[in-house]
Amino acid sequence: MNLYKTTVRVASPSGSMTNTVWAQVYAQNPFDAKAMLEAQYGRGNVIGTPTLVK
Repeated sequence: MNLYKTTVRVASPSGSMTNTVWAQVYAQNPFDAKAMLEAQYGRGNVIGTPTLVK
């Protein structure tokens, strides 16, 4: 398993805006990492392709 990171959009506590934060996940490859992040944060909220953390 490898550690991947990317940015995701999350709703602010007030709900009127979105914030961009880093998210990390352990996966076999970047495609699986993106699928897991989309399952957690919603489709369209994952920005870019997950990159391997060294």
